[in-house]
This record gives sequence, structure tokens and C-alpha cells, in this order.
Amino acid sequence: MFLRRVFHLTITLVGATLSSAQDHVTPDQFEHTVESDVVYGIDTNYLGLTDTLLLDVYTPIGDQDDQRPLAVLVHGGSWLGGCKDDPNGIVRLAEQLVGRGYVVACVNYRLGWHKSGNVPGPVAGYPPSLWPEQYRAFYALDSAEIIRAIHRGMQDVKGAIRFMKARADQDSVCTDKVFVGGESAGGFIALAVAFMDRAAERPVACGTLPAAPPPDEEVLNITGLNCIERSFTPTGNMLERPDLGSVDGDLNLNGHDARVRGVANFFGGLPSEAFTQDWLQGVDTPLVHLYHQSCDGVVLSGSGQPYTTISTYCNLGATPWHGTYPFMHGSLAIAAYFATLANPPSYITDLTTCPAFDPDLALFECARYADNGSYHYTAGLPQRAQLLAEQWASIASDPSICGSLDLPGILVATIRWFPVPCTDVLYIKGIKDGPVIVTDMLGRCELKRELSNGQVDVKDLYPGSYVLRTANLDGSFRFVVGR
Repeated sequence: MFLRRVFHLTITLVGATLSSAQDHVTPDQFEHTVESDVVYGIDTNYLGLTDTLLLDVYTPIGDQDDQRPLAVLVHGGSWLGGCKDDPNGIVRLAEQLVGRGYVVACVNYRLGWHKSGNVPGPVAGYPPSLWPEQYRAFYALDSAEIIRAIHRGMQDVKGAIRFMKARADQDSVCTDKVFVGGESAGGFIALAVAFMDRAAERPVACGTLPAAPPPDEEVLNITGLNCIERSFTPTGNMLERPDLGSVDGDLNLNGHDARVRGVANFFGGLPSEAFTQDWLQGVDTPLVHLYHQSCDGVVLSGSGQPYTTISTYCNLGATPWHGTYPFMHGSLAIAAYFATLANPPSYITDLTTCPAFDPDLALFECARYADNGSYHYTAGLPQRAQLLAEQWASIASDPSICGSLDLPGILVATIRWFPVPCTDVLYIKGIKDGPVIVTDMLGRCELKRELSNGQVDVKDLYPGSYVLRTANLDGSFRFVVGR
């Protein structure tokens, strides 16, 4: 199909030949298979060690759709742990989506960040602390380490998206029906994948920084990879903090982009740089789905440092660990920011309300939070998945997006447009010169252009996917701007 980077297209349509719309909303339509531990890349982690990156592919059984939507899902775990096949994690959402006819890729990514070299007091999880031992790993060196962990994860997931687009024929996937989602730390990564697409948006923290000090002796330097916990003693070159590279990363630069049509954030968020460096601009900003519990004690639904509530009021005498975390924005803060924009993206805010933490009753409140997972999870997942599927259906179930040009009657035509992606000029052969209309993929932001000598000027467009319509062709086609 022409949306899979076929540069030369011959169309023959008689009457209405587009396939009928697929139902990607009704749950539990299909059983599924899982292709496990597919290698999608190799890269160096925060210590300069090599990590092999894996994903699992969920494929529906028995559907006849040859242009399936693809959802790439990202697990949580504080950028330290978690994995793609945790049955209590992102797998639950994967099963919801594959049952609706999605192909789903659950992705592992590079984990870990440098720990504090000096914790001025008792460390949570270090004897005689009553906290579980893994809390010894929660003391970040500085806020830059968390931002860098998000950046590495974003690069990996973009590489996974390009990898999955390259095997689209194998999975019967439409490369223009790709979505990304994540929970907790994975929600931060998913939003970064969707929004951070220009070099100017890269946080300063992702450049070269002074080397980290050796971690405090009471701090635990552990990470996970592929659901296996690993422990390190960082020394020498392992403490260096080099430049992390571009916002696109280096994995699977195969000619496909990593752009998505929708993004889902489940109890994650965005760093403050997303607002100050305007990650959210551009006509190709995808559909946005935001979910949170209002009283989340790990990632605030509003704005603040992760773990503030638990670390401040429930530390059991240990040194609070949230102080070096960056200022973040949860789902409600992101929605409030969207409300201030003249042309916000299409978004949905899905909120589960719960009683806010009362500091005056901290002893009882800490027990309540301990009994309820700090309200850091998806409550009522089937309902949440249904809302997400309904939002994404406008793209996932649209047969015209990947089927063919929308042309009435009988037409035989040969059309060529190149290069893919283009930079300053789009060349079109097979259409007469004249006025054309350029829009984003959702039909917004109409721009009038002129096709002259087979050329259209696109140098003022942001990188992204666009649709071009012309009176000389009763139809439209997609082109990509990339720089």
C-alpha cells in the first residue's frame, strides 16, 4: 500500500472498492498468539554496558484485517525495574487491545540511573529501616539522571516503533495506524515519544555532564533487564555521563519514522521541559489519552516531584528520597496546560477520584496508601481500555487511511511523489499544476499551496505527516516532511 513508502503508485478503482471499517472497539473478539523475546536492538546503558533490547508481539487470531492498527506499550518501574511481560503490568492492557484486533508490541528498554553519592542520613531500606530493601535504589544523584533515563527509554521505543513498521507486512499492520502507550515511567516515555521530535526540544540534561561520584555505600545500585535484577558496583568509566545523542536515537534507522497517531499515558506524565521547551507544538500532535487516580502518591496527578507524598510523610524516619527528582506534570496538569493553548491536540482526561492525602492524619493515611498501592495503578482496567479504544477508533477503524486513495467512479492513474521524506520541496508527477490544499493527518490546519512545475514548497512545515488534496485529482495522498 502506498502508505508503506511505495514511491510509485498505480491505482485502479471501480466504484466503491474500499474495505469495510473494522471494529477495534468491541472487547474480547479475538484470541491471540505471542511472539516472545524478539530482539529489536542493542545499545549501551547508563553505565556504558551493552544491553540487548527485546519486545513481545501480540497478534490476534482469526481476524481478516490486513491493515491492523499497532500499539507499542511501555512498562513502568521508576526507570529502574519492570519488564514487558509482567502479568500485573502492561500485559493487561496488551491483552485488552489485541482482543480488539490490534497488533501489540510490549517493549523492554534500557533501565537505570546513577545514585546519590552522599545520602545525609538513614537510607530507606537499609537496616534497621522498615522499608523494603529495593527502596535503597531510589536515591537519584540529581534530577538530570531521571531526565536522561526518560531520554534513553524514548530513543529505544522510537527504535522499536521503526522496527515494527519495517515488519508491517509480516504482521498485517498499517504503518499509519501506530499508537504508543505506557504506564508510570512508561507513560513518561510514551509521551516523550509522541511529543519530542525536534533537536531544539532535547533537554540540556541529555548532553555531556560531569562524571557521577561512586554511590553512597548504603545505596543499592540495582536495575532490571528483561525481568532479571542486576547489581553493579560503578567505578571508573562506568561513572561517566556522555552525550546521549539525538531525539530519534540510533536504533533501526531504516527509512521509517517513529511517528504515532495516538498516545496513552497511564499515571505517568511529562517533565517541566515539555512545557518550557514547547514539546507540544506542531500540526501532527497525536491524539492524547490521559489517565490518573487523583490522589496518586507516586506520580502526582497535578505537578510536583515523584514520590513527594510517600517520601515526605511515610518515610519511617529514613531520609526522604524525592528531593533530587525533577519537577514533573501529571495527567491533570497536562490537561490544564492543553486548556491554555489556542489549538490544543485532541485529548481525553480519564480520572478516578480518591480522597487526597491528609498530612494531619499521616499515620492513618500512610496505612491507607500502603493498603491501596499508593493509588498508583489503573483502577477498573476494562473500563479504561474501552475509553481508550473508543478514542483511537477514529483512526484505528478507518479503512480509508491505509486502503487506497479516496477516488469515486472509475480511474486509472499513475502518480509519483518524492522524496520520502521530503525536506523543502515535494515533487509530484502525474498531476496537472494548480492549487493544492495541505492539512495535518486529522484534517486540521488547512494550508493553501501551489503545484508549479510539479513542485510544492513545504520548507515552512514542521516535520511530520501531512495530507495533500488537489482539484486535479479527486482524492488525496499522504506525504512526510523530515529534517
